[in-house]
Amino acid sequence: MTKPKVSKETNDMAADNQASQDSLESLLGKLEGVVQDLEQGDTELEQSLGLFEKGMSLVKNCNQRLEAVEQRILVVTRGEGEAPQLEKHHHQVSHEAGASSTRAR
Repeated sequence: MTKPKVSKETNDMAADNQASQDSLESLLGKLEGVVQDLEQGDTELEQSLGLFEKGMSLVKNCNQRLEAVEQRILVVTRGEGEAPQLEKHHHQVSHEAGASSTRAR
């Protein structure tokens, strides 16, 4: 019996579903692994592109998770008649001299 073909879109949806269940720390660990694989530079172009896509999906999930936490903090810190204000941080992933970093602007 042959395995049914699974489209890339189906695989992506399954990965997104799993990522939505992972903790932020787990997502960051997976992202770090993807970055390390890409930095090694010994992968084929198609495999590198797949890793890049996976990494971008992980970044998206991390950002969504952080935004949800920010909203929870707003709810918890909201006082009577006060409107708490959180500064909006913009995160930028950069690649400098072979090292990857995330920094707030």
